[in-house]
Amino acid sequence: MINSMTGYASGSAQVGSVSLDLEIKSVNSKSLDLKIYLPEYLSSLENELRQVASGKVFRGSVVLKIKVSQHSELSSEYVLNDQVLNTVFEKIQNIEKICEKKNIPLEPLKASDFLAVKGVWEEDKNASTFIDDMKSIIFDKANELIESLLEARKKEGQGLLTILADKLASILALHKAAEEILPERSKHLEKNFKSLIDKIMSEHSQLDENKIEHEIAIIAIKQDITEELDRLKVHILSMQDLLNSTGAIGKKLDFLSQELNREVNTICSKSQYSALTKIGIEMKTLVDQFREQVQNVE
Repeated sequence: MINSMTGYASGSAQVGSVSLDLEIKSVNSKSLDLKIYLPEYLSSLENELRQVASGKVFRGSVVLKIKVSQHSELSSEYVLNDQVLNTVFEKIQNIEKICEKKNIPLEPLKASDFLAVKGVWEEDKNASTFIDDMKSIIFDKANELIESLLEARKKEGQGLLTILADKLASILALHKAAEEILPERSKHLEKNFKSLIDKIMSEHSQLDENKIEHEIAIIAIKQDITEELDRLKVHILSMQDLLNSTGAIGKKLDFLSQELNREVNTICSKSQYSALTKIGIEMKTLVDQFREQVQNVE
């Protein structure tokens, strides 16, 4: 069973007054290109989300977006503790009075001096608790979305499987037709070569007829397409086996489709027989269509 690289899924959740919206979509790509968009204060979850997604999706340009609404009051990880700050002010004033009585000079204080006091500038416990509460929900929904995406890619893959299998079956049928006309092609080439020899000898009687026949025989050997047809069949059977396998097979199919194209081009270039040329053109059309569809396979 094959999977497509195209898919889409979305979902949402409500936690109190907070709304969570998730969206994931994927399109074709030569490798896995995963992009994750999160609110800045949830960025600590990105690596874990990336691991989850890349463990299930192996190829494609994938975009995962997570949006959280009604969260402006939680956008900062640190808050100013007014109670502690007021206490610090009072203590500083007491110290200044004591130093003044004892004539001990004090350097002027800056705002940053107060912020450096432990407890004045502290982590927002509400924001931290919010992230902890949302984490499990986010990962649950993300997993659900990824499974939905995989299901969509699988469903489209079933359609691709039918198309690709039909294309291969048609190419294999043309391959058989090409093999069947080889004897006719051989007679056609032999007749043409004989006519060529007769023409050359009539115009250049001093030439060695045996040498000319030898050279033409070499040309005939170079026009043989048996090896190309054999390799073509091997590639087709290998691709049919791949279509019945599991996992990410898109790159293998893409490589083999390039090999199919190479063999068909060679057959067409060597043809010199209209019936074979016609078959070769039909095969090339099918191979091009197959290659185009393979770009969608994971």
